[in-house]
Amino acid sequence: MGRQPCCDKVGLKRGPWTIEEDHKLVNFILNNGIHCWRTVPKLAGLLRCGKSCRLRWINYLRPDLKRGAFTESEEDQIIQLHSRLGNRWSKIASHFPGRTDNEIKNHWNTRIKKKLKLLGLDPVTHKPIGKTEETDGNSSIKLDDDDQRGMIKVSPRKDDDDDDEKPEEIELNSDETNDLFNNYQMLCESFDLDSLFNQGVDSVDSFLSWDSFLH
Repeated sequence: MGRQPCCDKVGLKRGPWTIEEDHKLVNFILNNGIHCWRTVPKLAGLLRCGKSCRLRWINYLRPDLKRGAFTESEEDQIIQLHSRLGNRWSKIASHFPGRTDNEIKNHWNTRIKKKLKLLGLDPVTHKPIGKTEETDGNSSIKLDDDDQRGMIKVSPRKDDDDDDEKPEEIELNSDETNDLFNNYQMLCESFDLDSLFNQGVDSVDSFLSWDSFLH
């Protein structure tokens, strides 16, 4: 069930308040006090809604209303309260005697929000804008232990020469070496070296190749 309207709005006056209406409202409240805003318009002789009378009194007519620009200390206090209370302007206004919630809200939207953005702060979270964007992201990056300590792994660069295939090395044990040397010696003794040189052979090594023994 919804909230009942404060009054029947048929035939009520709307728009800006006149000086005469302000005088009637101020005189009635100062002489009689406030018992119920629903009955104030009729008792004060006003063709206004009870809600309209309440806002007019609180925001413009009450004697303790503080006027003038906000000081720097007041702005700093508003920022601190907003970081804890958010947009609960009536709660924030309770810390500023003479200031209205509507006045504080308007000052926040027109000046303080721009001031925070120039300082690199998000007016909603009061955190640096860069961190807010990172927090809003859904993706997360996992770092290993070295990266978390601020270390970066760099793999050594391979030179082009490293890609070339190295020639295959043949390893022989002592027994195989001895057998190979004996076979070579026996083969050399089986040839008549004098006849080879007389035939024009310059070197035994040119005639005998180690490759024949390795295959």
